[in-house]
Parts: sequence; C-alpha cells; structure tokens
Amino acid sequence: MKKYSQIVSLALIIGTLSLGFSGFGQSTTVSNQPRYDEKAIHFGFYLGVNQMLYSMKLRPGFTNFTYYQEQIPEFLADSAYLRNIEAVPQLGFTIGIVSDLRLGKYFNLRFTPELLFNERKLKYDIIKYYRGIPLLIEGYEKKVPSTHLNFPFYLKYKAVRLHNARPYVFIGGKFVIDLAAQAGKTEDVNERDVVIKLYRSDFAFEAGAGFDFYYNWFKMGIELRMSYGFKDLLKNENNIYTDPIESIHSKVFQLVFTFE
Repeated sequence: MKKYSQIVSLALIIGTLSLGFSGFGQSTTVSNQPRYDEKAIHFGFYLGVNQMLYSMKLRPGFTNFTYYQEQIPEFLADSAYLRNIEAVPQLGFTIGIVSDLRLGKYFNLRFTPELLFNERKLKYDIIKYYRGIPLLIEGYEKKVPSTHLNFPFYLKYKAVRLHNARPYVFIGGKFVIDLAAQAGKTEDVNERDVVIKLYRSDFAFEAGAGFDFYYNWFKMGIELRMSYGFKDLLKNENNIYTDPIESIHSKVFQLVFTFE
C-alpha cells in the first residue's frame, strides 16, 4: 500500500495547488463559467495513473502441499514447497473519454469508457529439493500483463460550488475486458515457462471523490478512484503458481485528471 499512499499524497498536493490557483483573484464576484453546470450534456477526456494489484484468498495449509516435477517445470528439482505468495502493485497509465448527462442541480450520470495499461506481479518464495538437497528461492516473479478496456457507469453527486471549485463524490459499476488475458490459450509458448492465465471479463464496483476546478475556457477535475472486481479471475492449471490460490480478484486505484 506504500505506492497507493504516494498516489493519495500526490493528489492532495495537486488539489491544494489547484485550489490556490482557482481561488486567486476571487475578490471579484464573477466566477468562471457560471452556467457551465446547467448544460444538459457535455463531453471531455481524462488522463491518469493507475495502480493495479490483486486481492487473493489462499488455500488453508498451502505451505504443506508438495509439488512434483510436472508441477514445477521451470525448476530443476524433484519436488518443491511454497512458503509465501505476494501480490506486488505496479503503476500504469490511464486514458479515457467523458460523457456526462445532467440529472439535476446536484446529480449527473456519467459514462467514461477507458483504457488502462499496466503489469501486475506475483512473487513466490519457494523451497525446491534436488536429490534431497533443499534450496530457498525468494521473490521468484511471475509477471501478468494487463490491458483493461473498461465501460464504467456511475452517479456523480456534486456539493455546492465554491466560486471556481466544487467537490464531488461518485459511485457506480463497470464492465471490464482484459485484452491481455490468456485463459483462452490451451498451451504455453514455452512449456518450461508457465504463464499465469486470467479470464478475460469481469464486473467491478467503483467509487471515488474529487474536485472540479472552473477556468475561463474549460473545467478540470482531479479525482481518486477505487474499483474492486466481483469475479474470480484465476484459471487453475495444477501447478505451484495457481494451486495454492483459492480465488483472485482485481483491485485498481486511480488518480485521474479530467478536462471537460
């Protein structure tokens, strides 16, 4: 969670600076674009950074399972035991489109299709045995590339506008397609290089909060988003990397900058 705390700190710093700039010169009574929020429909785009990781549930007693040669093809070993599995979060890039429908003074319905590019990692601590001799392998990495095509719908609630700034919160859901998922593949390119295979589609809950800042020619928003997938994504293939995992769910944090 260290990287996530860095994203939150960055958002707070940027938000504070934006509040300062938007508030500069507000001794006058005229606000920027005073009728902007009365538009029935408007569009925009957004850019951001994301942090993808997994929420894992491990099988009870997984450290007691023994794995043999056909289950550990990447290691020169007779057998192996797994000591620990860790999901390592990674930073990635987000780009999306904003479609906004005004429902009332304080509520908007938004559709924001987006592309998320990232790579997640799983780290394994493994004890392998070769001819009765144990060897500890720490931090053995399995990389899982992810390219998410998301279709989020959510309801946005806006608080009272304060001159050229307006806080908001939102809640909704999204349909996710992982374009890099490999669960449909029946064979690995290299039989000694086992690939962690995930299913392609998912549904996720999403919520967040942010600030809109009104400038002379556009509105800019800064928001934090969190989403959690409902579907178990892992395809179990009877090996040391997937057998110890009972279920795996996607979790994504985002820091997003909208321009509307």
